[in-house]
Amino acid sequence: MATTTFICKNCGSASYEQFTQTQVRCLNCKKIDEFDTGYRVIPEFQLTKGNDILNIEPIAAHVPAPLVKRFLNYIIDIFIISMLYVLYANATNMEIIANNATKLNNQETLILLVFYAVYYIFMEYKFGKTFGKIFTKTKVISLNQNELSFLQCVFRFACRIIPFELLSGLFTKGKFWHDSLPNTMVVDEN
Repeated sequence: MATTTFICKNCGSASYEQFTQTQVRCLNCKKIDEFDTGYRVIPEFQLTKGNDILNIEPIAAHVPAPLVKRFLNYIIDIFIISMLYVLYANATNMEIIANNATKLNNQETLILLVFYAVYYIFMEYKFGKTFGKIFTKTKVISLNQNELSFLQCVFRFACRIIPFELLSGLFTKGKFWHDSLPNTMVVDEN
């Protein structure tokens, strides 16, 4: 059981700085020791990754990007995917419109889905953003404070093809299923 007052074992000083729940630093001799006064780290702060334990940084309060920017991202990205698909169709002499002006056949739909998947997964994994997000100065982040993982990017894409997914963010203040399910968020860049 911890005592009620910290006494440094090295110099006998009672003045200390507590920086985690169980660790203190003597203000006199700067020795780090174990002592629990019941102190709890303030939720707005976290330990800095890759540094010693004394470096504490504020946790960024992430705010989702506005729906207008998200909509613009979507329009730009769909336009780019469509243009890539048309370029591919022209390069391979695939007759998209000749079959039926109103719908794609199964092969064309599969090819378009592959373009869609490669575009979103590659761009978000490699850069954290698509061309639409570059234009609107937004990016995708992982809410677990780590880098965006490949699996999160794949899961984001898989969630995008859920029926009615485009409507999911309208009722949750811009938190679409392809954001909430893989634990990600689209935010404004700093």
